[in-house]
Amino acid sequence: MRGALIGYGTIATGHAIGYRNTAGIDVIAAVDPTPARAAAARSAGLRAYATYEEMIDHEAVDFVDICTPPNSHAGYIERGLRDGLHVLCEKPVLMPHEGRYDRVLDQIAASDKVFYPCHNYKFAPILTEMERVVQSPGFGDVLSARFRTLRQGHAVGVPEWNPHWRRDPVIAGGGILRDHGPHSVYLATHLTGRTPLAVSCLIGSLRPDGHTGTEDTAKLIIRCDDDVQIELDVTWSAGYRNSYYSIIGSGGWVTVENDDVQYSLNGQPHRAALRSNFDDPRHPDWFAAMFADFLVKTRHPEQAAPLLAESLTTSLVIDAAYASAADDGRWVELAPAQNLLMGAAR
Repeated sequence: MRGALIGYGTIATGHAIGYRNTAGIDVIAAVDPTPARAAAARSAGLRAYATYEEMIDHEAVDFVDICTPPNSHAGYIERGLRDGLHVLCEKPVLMPHEGRYDRVLDQIAASDKVFYPCHNYKFAPILTEMERVVQSPGFGDVLSARFRTLRQGHAVGVPEWNPHWRRDPVIAGGGILRDHGPHSVYLATHLTGRTPLAVSCLIGSLRPDGHTGTEDTAKLIIRCDDDVQIELDVTWSAGYRNSYYSIIGSGGWVTVENDDVQYSLNGQPHRAALRSNFDDPRHPDWFAAMFADFLVKTRHPEQAAPLLAESLTTSLVIDAAYASAADDGRWVELAPAQNLLMGAAR
């Protein structure tokens, strides 16, 4: 399969490395209107184009990988599906248009191509180990979970194009809740297997860094089926960097903190170190595993349906969290993602 990167910023360079390490996939082109970024793509051995239309006129590709800021995702998704291409998209994958998702869901439903969310944290080695523990027979039913992400500031983009775009609400669609929040939400639903039913959230800015248009901190509580509660904390205002994930089951527990994993199954404690490169924003090794999974989904497209539900659920949780925060943390019930997907399928 041959593909093109749409946008050639920091995350796209990680994607490019991941593709080079994935058998059966060859990325041959990149689209970026910034001359310096186009030059960087050419230096990496890619043919570079200023626009999507120019690229599609000159290249025969099977898929596009959208690595642009959030406010352009929907337009590129539409163009890729329109042209009969498989589409991968960076988070936040789905953004509401006038508070709704109907248009993009209808486009995906009408296409016979795979729509694949770049939910790369699921492929971090230490989190795949966490998944193995949770799915072990001795772990029992998931009772609760808490994820905490501490960062010392927002990720800064390439210097050639608006490096602080993550703090621009028009481009990013929000602050840390929209930017890093999706990782926590899709991981929580993926690892626990629970369905979010309602959300309570508080957001704010704890660090006076001049970026006043978006929040740098958010705390979410998600009520799920079977009375399971998930707590998520994300911040760009911490004094140190830390990634922490904890899930408690009826028969065991598991905790990941950076490269350290501890768990208990059948009363037996375990501890190990497993390097996962949380501090590398490009995550190239995670992407190689993710792209291998994407390749499988293109050969078995029926397996991609749960990924669309995961993407939509993630976006609905984030939307509800913002609505809750705007009303002092009141509980906001979630519309079931499957209802919206069934409507699009009709």
